[in-house]
Amino acid sequence: MKRSNEQLCALAQNGDKNARSLLLENNIGFIRKTASEIYAKMNLGESELVIDRDDLEQEGCIGLLSAIPRFDESKGVRFLTYAAPFIRNAMIDFIRRESADGLAFQKVCLDEVISGDEQMLRIEAIADPTAESPESICIEKETLRELYEALDKIGDREQTYLLYCYGFTDDIEHTLTGTATHFNLSESCAKKIEKNAMDNLRLELPWWS
Repeated sequence: MKRSNEQLCALAQNGDKNARSLLLENNIGFIRKTASEIYAKMNLGESELVIDRDDLEQEGCIGLLSAIPRFDESKGVRFLTYAAPFIRNAMIDFIRRESADGLAFQKVCLDEVISGDEQMLRIEAIADPTAESPESICIEKETLRELYEALDKIGDREQTYLLYCYGFTDDIEHTLTGTATHFNLSESCAKKIEKNAMDNLRLELPWWS
């Protein structure tokens, strides 16, 4: 009987090297799809960087393996959902190491609303649920699921802003200045968006004190 990702991860956490290999085999399709998306989005085929899809796939595999020891099935999140940001960030980090100016890859437009599939990955996948950050304060008072459901109820622009600002997408909490730069916003505009987003999030979380 074929084991699930979660079962294989439990075995791998106990030192089963074959389980690690099977996890890679089970999820290589997702890794390849992610590599192709990033390769196309960043137009790497036309860039001066000597990077191909195989390079990104290899880094994605490394990212998946790095998620194994930190995965906690009791949080109610699927392994692949949890590992997705590790896979993507490993690829992005590799590109940034090869690039003379990694910042060029960080700037996006806040109005570019993420797709439904990507949105669910970002909402459900946080690289380190125990990290000390603003959202971890909320997590101590209620479940992750309730916070994610509340995030899903606010506006797309505000949701995207908070997911990036508080590290849901890359496990790094970003400053106001850094977030404004990422979304090509003025600091005053970013501050206003954050305030409105937090106010709206509080309305969806009646336990927020």
